[in-house]
Amino acid sequence: MSNRVVCREASHAGSWYTASGPQLNAQLEGWLSQVQSTKRPARAIIAPRSCYLVQSSHSIWSNLFILHFCCYHAGYTYCGSCAAHAYKQVDPSITHKDEFTIIPVLVGALSESKEQEFGKLFSKYLADPSNLFVVSSDFCHWGQRFRYSYYDESQGEIYRSIEHLDKMGMSIIEQLDPVSFSNYLKKYHNTICGRHPIGVLLNAITELQKNGMNMSFSFLNYAQSSQCRNWQDSSVSYAAGALTVH
Repeated sequence: MSNRVVCREASHAGSWYTASGPQLNAQLEGWLSQVQSTKRPARAIIAPRSCYLVQSSHSIWSNLFILHFCCYHAGYTYCGSCAAHAYKQVDPSITHKDEFTIIPVLVGALSESKEQEFGKLFSKYLADPSNLFVVSSDFCHWGQRFRYSYYDESQGEIYRSIEHLDKMGMSIIEQLDPVSFSNYLKKYHNTICGRHPIGVLLNAITELQKNGMNMSFSFLNYAQSSQCRNWQDSSVSYAAGALTVH
């Protein structure tokens, strides 16, 4: 058998992120250098859905993608600084060895029972400190192009309403309660693209808590691609957080 390594073309280089390796590395290092590692070592993180295509070279982030859900979405110029808050909590000395495996897991529109089932399956891997789960998800996609325009006028301008909506969901995630998170989604229909991966993670955590494992999740940063003020505007929200085991 041939030992030839096949590299996938970085199809989004020059659009969603710079095509210059040194410039890209400088950007990533810059974002990471501005963030504190207050929740190390993270066992799992939730971070914006950014391009993983560049992770194979240049960036130190390539050592941190061990297990992840979902796929890529936002360009680094929109979500990079927010995502850094999550990745900074990863301790490479724990999750990165001389040899490591990246396991991409695509999560579709699962039912609550399937989220619970897959959460149980993944729980044994989440219990292993040498594994890192990266749950990739943006938060609210607001505007006509996303077919979502929830607006609570009591919160002030539209972008304030979006922030309030997102942070309700973030608070529920921090409670590590998959049932409450599902009920929140049913009530508000917030367009959190990684809601099902988040549901799987929450159910994995619940399974480990049953066995006496003490865990906590904290969101560390929140941002929006733009501030919506009228019905013609649109935006995508980003949040970064980390799961730690005590």
